[in-house]
Amino acid sequence: MVEKVKIVMDEDRCYLCGGCAGMCPTLAINVGPKWEFFLDRCISCKICVTACPVGALKAVPLEGES
Repeated sequence: MVEKVKIVMDEDRCYLCGGCAGMCPTLAINVGPKWEFFLDRCISCKICVTACPVGALKAVPLEGES
């Protein structure tokens, strides 16, 4: 079973390029005037983390879920 995670963005590194949102298969990330993450859409695949060209994203395990 895949460990459920939430994606956290480092505001000091992110420049809102949209690479993460473009790679997300479930549209769980929106990059507009600000960066938004939608936990209810996330399937914990972490594609966005590896897609980020500046390493601004990390996957944080959700407490009490797996």
